[in-house]
Amino acid sequence: MSSLAFIDTETFGLNAAKHALWEVAVIRRENGIDTEHLWQIKPSQWELEEADPKALDINRYHDRAALPDGYQAGDMTHACGLPHPMKRDELRTTLRDLLAGAILIGSNPAFDAAFLHAFLDESPWHYRTIDIATLAAGYRFGQASSGAYGGDFLFPDDLPTHPFSSYKLSRAVGVEPPAPGAAHTALGDTRWARDVYDTITRTPYSGEASA
Repeated sequence: MSSLAFIDTETFGLNAAKHALWEVAVIRRENGIDTEHLWQIKPSQWELEEADPKALDINRYHDRAALPDGYQAGDMTHACGLPHPMKRDELRTTLRDLLAGAILIGSNPAFDAAFLHAFLDESPWHYRTIDIATLAAGYRFGQASSGAYGGDFLFPDDLPTHPFSSYKLSRAVGVEPPAPGAAHTALGDTRWARDVYDTITRTPYSGEASA
């Protein structure tokens, strides 16, 4: 069975060919054990100048960026309890190794995969990713087809509609989306993706290993 990698990235915009990523979270699941990872990347002056102000506002870059001057990147879950300095190439090697062969799972993981590919210059993960909104929509349609929960789909408006709303579908399967302080943070959204996936697949939570 392939390993799973729940992922999220925070970026300076929507265009992976133009905008950089500045925060990456991965929860790697191996043999039922989750290991959390979080990194931040120090942008260059050019990357900041190219940033979409709306993106900076949504992911609260100026409030949350935590790397001191002189860092290229930082391991935010290091055992020392502080951002641990890394070179960008060191982070690239770490991500390539961590994601090699894994199935990426997230909220619109194609977006994250595009930015990770731009950063790594390759895509070492499994070619088939899993989007939690699509997964949840299929789950809800399956409930409707099977007649589960009696009158759960008494009205057509109860069925998922396009474009799928990840938050609405998350609540429909019993998982509350991230609170405002955790939403649009890489680790907060990664944990949420993990919880939605586990709820739908009825995967028991086995705990976490330290990174």
